[in-house]
Amino acid sequence: MKRFLTLLAILSIPLMLSLVAAQSGRHHAVVAELRALEAAQSEWVEENRKLLSNMAVAASRARVGESMEGADGYRMVSPSTTLRVRIVPGGGKRDG
Repeated sequence: MKRFLTLLAILSIPLMLSLVAAQSGRHHAVVAELRALEAAQSEWVEENRKLLSNMAVAASRARVGESMEGADGYRMVSPSTTLRVRIVPGGGKRDG
């Protein structure tokens, strides 16, 4: 019995070492994929910042005024001369 346990212990050492090597390989692959994903994410974040900046510039009142100067039938209005009408859905009377 003692001889069997010794043989089992001796044979289990290479098995454990191969399992550790396989786990190490999987860990290395996951770390490499994580780094690639983080790099892609940082590129997306930077691109989103640029897009938000461009949208803010394009939506500025002065920029819209400049682009609409040559357009026929359009003019800039100030908020003090603008009348807002709010229409609430379901607030009207129905015919019947």
